[in-house]
Amino acid sequence: MKSLQAHEIPGHVTVTTGHGGLPAIQINTDWSLTEVYPHGAHVTGFQLKGSAPDTRTPADQTSYPAPLLFLSAASEFHADKPIRGGVPVIFPWFGPRDGMPAHGHARLTDWELLETAVLPDGSIRLHFRLPSNGCCTVDYFVTTGRSLGLEMVVTNTRETDYTFENCLHTYFQVGAVESIEITGLQGARYLDLLLAAEFTESGDPIRIAAEIDRTYQNTRATVEISDPVLARTIRIRKSGSLSTVVWNPWTAKSKRMPDFGDEEYRQMVCVESGNIGENAITLAPGQRSSMKVEIDCL
Repeated sequence: MKSLQAHEIPGHVTVTTGHGGLPAIQINTDWSLTEVYPHGAHVTGFQLKGSAPDTRTPADQTSYPAPLLFLSAASEFHADKPIRGGVPVIFPWFGPRDGMPAHGHARLTDWELLETAVLPDGSIRLHFRLPSNGCCTVDYFVTTGRSLGLEMVVTNTRETDYTFENCLHTYFQVGAVESIEITGLQGARYLDLLLAAEFTESGDPIRIAAEIDRTYQNTRATVEISDPVLARTIRIRKSGSLSTVVWNPWTAKSKRMPDFGDEEYRQMVCVESGNIGENAITLAPGQRSSMKVEIDCL
């Protein structure tokens, strides 16, 4: 196994010591700055450079636009805990599980970095693999440049069918959550986890004025977050995903979360792409599935 430093690419990919002493990978392209922790294969930062000079380093970001991803200032960077914010990788189940870690073990595991590469268009790709669990191979590709591309590939290595859930639990930075509008999910059926009831989304944009926890099923839709405070629209395109989750903890739950600031709910919203609940994936022996998400800013 190569050391992380062996995967460095001068001027583009640098391994550093991150929060909590965990190793972190800094990626610098002509268009963006990205940070990834091998712990959870967790993308913790993605920031477009805008009109800032390409020679700036990841440590000198004061004149850049606001990051697209939200990362809690209270996040606990420990080897046995998930990182709060960015893009947690949820696998092989979503939500709580008796006697097991919530959202599965993938976000608590140190993934192996197999390869880093500069692609012909100047973007950078990292290839991670989840340590073997005896039932499947999980590869994760992070591609960063003008946009942030994420792909999870699961291959069933058992001799029987394998069923799992997956999700990229993406936290987005917003100027003021009560001012944003989320579009693309109109007409989709969803489970409201707070009310334990199903509804169909109206034709109006989704606005947030209280805690929200909705799982939209059977939707391949591209979703956009319109943010008048930061004067931008974040676009989330996906394939191989039939579920979309929209979540914000609002005030009471924020105060109950030890790794989340009491007021941070105002600067974030989760729009998550995955396959959960009735959209869980079953693979036959030797079969593979691919889920892709591309995030950019309009």
